[in-house]
Amino acid sequence: MDTARFIQIYIVQGLIGLFYIFMSFIILRRDKKNLHLVLCGFYISVGVGVIINIIYASIFDVPTVHLLHFITYFLFCFSQVFLLIFVLILTKSKNVITLKIQLILISTFAFLLTGLWFIPNGITINESTNWKPVWSWEFLLYSYIVCTIFTFGPLLYYSGKIYFKLETRELKKKWISFLIGLISYFFVYYGTSLSNMLNDPIFRFIWSIISLFAIPTSYLIYYGVGREL
Repeated sequence: MDTARFIQIYIVQGLIGLFYIFMSFIILRRDKKNLHLVLCGFYISVGVGVIINIIYASIFDVPTVHLLHFITYFLFCFSQVFLLIFVLILTKSKNVITLKIQLILISTFAFLLTGLWFIPNGITINESTNWKPVWSWEFLLYSYIVCTIFTFGPLLYYSGKIYFKLETRELKKKWISFLIGLISYFFVYYGTSLSNMLNDPIFRFIWSIISLFAIPTSYLIYYGVGREL
């Protein structure tokens, strides 16, 4: 395993995974109402995805690694829908974003993400790639389109609406922290996805260093709203 991949998996993603799992316990310990469970779903999805990623990094069976890599990426993307539901509830209240609507959003997004599995030669990961995931352009673009249209775009739109409705400077500062954490999370998502498609050793190494900044910024999602729930 080269330096870039070691840093990316065992340091960057390892620390992020531990942090996300820890945050899910913190949130659940405080309360188990719907809004807490939704935010917890985001942290658990990322945390479990990271754990699976660390596990398969030491496995050298092509079908197994291929499947586990897909599950890892699926969970990283799937976590986004919980952020969307969280922001929608804050915008429209849980009486409007009912459990039924939440399940429809979750099911629809899961269905769209599953489409990644059926893209021919979308993922290549074997001895010839040094057991690093290499994606096709089609795989990358499909992921970008689905996640941008379904989650990132609406998240920015509704987060902006919430910001302009806030009346005090303190609340706006808190929400800006949430927005920074949100944008940082998607920055890592877009960058990591691009790195897997480009499969360039220099870019992978540079990105592994840049990704280190995701560790402190990930806390801002909780700091901005989670502590005030």
